[in-house]
Amino acid sequence: MKKNKQVIIALVIVFGLIAIMFTPIGTFVKSKVQDDSHIAGMEVDLKDSDYDIDLIGHNGAKNSNLLDFKNSGEVIFLNFWGSWCPPCVSEMPTIQKLYEAKGQKVKFVLVAIQDKPKVFNAFLEKNGYTMPVYEPNSPISNNMLPRVFPTTYILNKKGEIVLKETKTRDWNDKEINTLLDKLVAE
Repeated sequence: MKKNKQVIIALVIVFGLIAIMFTPIGTFVKSKVQDDSHIAGMEVDLKDSDYDIDLIGHNGAKNSNLLDFKNSGEVIFLNFWGSWCPPCVSEMPTIQKLYEAKGQKVKFVLVAIQDKPKVFNAFLEKNGYTMPVYEPNSPISNNMLPRVFPTTYILNKKGEIVLKETKTRDWNDKEINTLLDKLVAE
């Protein structure tokens, strides 16, 4: 009797999965999976309205709007992070080194998400990080809101995204330095 019950449960699960794959709800589930993988890839389509985020400056940064940075005609290094996020914390030393090397030529915009100024400012001070940090002071669109932390964009002088990274990396490596030098020279 117990074995028959297990077989029946297994068949219900299998038929349920098959039904999901071949019904309108299955199409929705498949499209959501494809949408999420598309977001994690390089193809990013953000509109100016997605960048319209008021920012409160910290660590020497002045209050601004992300759209102003995008439209500044400068190369932008945009990083969404949080002091609560171990992968974000682990890449911070490399962002600091990159900022020290390229901060005069590239605008650095580090946006602390789901974090308190008291906490992330203490973190920055404790570690001697000098790069400008901002906190959002207006809603972030669903298109811009990171689904993974850290999320980093590099924008060229035209405000176009040339790189999107949704994982931790060494931001002061040769590849990134070369890319930034090329973008600044364009």
